[in-house]
Amino acid sequence: FVAGTAMPVLAHQTKEVGGEFLVSVGLQREPIYTDERNGLDLIIRRAADREPVEHLESTLFAEIIAPDGVTKRELSIRAQHGQPGRYTADVLLTVPGFYKLRIWGYIHHVEFDETFDLHEVFALETLRFPN
Repeated sequence: FVAGTAMPVLAHQTKEVGGEFLVSVGLQREPIYTDERNGLDLIIRRAADREPVEHLESTLFAEIIAPDGVTKRELSIRAQHGQPGRYTADVLLTVPGFYKLRIWGYIHHVEFDETFDLHEVFALETLRFPN
């Protein structure tokens, strides 16, 4: 990995929105562990040429949904500095399991509301040695 290059998005889920845009969602640090600061990694590109879509932070909204499917929290989206078309929000997950991210709003004139599955979140204690 070289500073200034784009990070891979292998663990991200991508959906086409309105036939015009690609929305990719994941977390910045994967695998994901509880009690570690992490961040949303939201990437918006034009479907036709994969060019980044910038300046959407005021028209995008995000909500993380806990593994129980009931507990939710809205996240404050901001642009990722120096990374066109990438947006983030801080998060610290406290319970292992499978979370979902709901992303909605407008990409220019296209309104959308999509839910994405995150990879499993593991308990941080599984890494501790010695216990």
